[in-house]
Amino acid sequence: MTARHYLSKSMARAAVLLGVLLTITAPAHAETVVALPGAECKEVRATLELYVPIAPGFRQLEMPFPENDEKIQGSLCRLVAVGTGVHVENERIRTLQDMQGYVKGALVEAGWTSTAQTERFKGKSKHGRHVFALTRNNAICVTTIQVGMVPGVETPRGAMEDGTIYLGSLKPHQREWWIAVDCFHF
Repeated sequence: MTARHYLSKSMARAAVLLGVLLTITAPAHAETVVALPGAECKEVRATLELYVPIAPGFRQLEMPFPENDEKIQGSLCRLVAVGTGVHVENERIRTLQDMQGYVKGALVEAGWTSTAQTERFKGKSKHGRHVFALTRNNAICVTTIQVGMVPGVETPRGAMEDGTIYLGSLKPHQREWWIAVDCFHF
């Protein structure tokens, strides 16, 4: 092996090693998103208010993207409805699954779909919480529906077992609902 060939081979190895080191030590690039423009967000809000049978309706806010493991930054349009079971529950919405069906059904009716990309926003199952995402026209809406106990309410005896609160054992005024639909463009 000639000195020149040996030098070329060593330089090639050094370049590969440098590339690997840069890849390992370089900070992950953050992905930046932009909130759905006001008119588009208003359209999603109108769809939800038409198809989701709840009394409080949805407020429309623009806010920074929450801190997350996916390293996504930017802003989002949040449509949020909050209320006790007295305000949210009715003959059509009795459970978390009912609410999820109405919210998802409303968005699907408006042309939003599930894809492999939206699956990365899907939340892990947790008692009283459901998270899913849908996409349309290079935008994503991530929906979080959470039902829990109203702060300050004494837990009735039959509503708790092994540290778990069984929300179905609470009276409507003891349950608190939080529905947020966060929409943004990539």
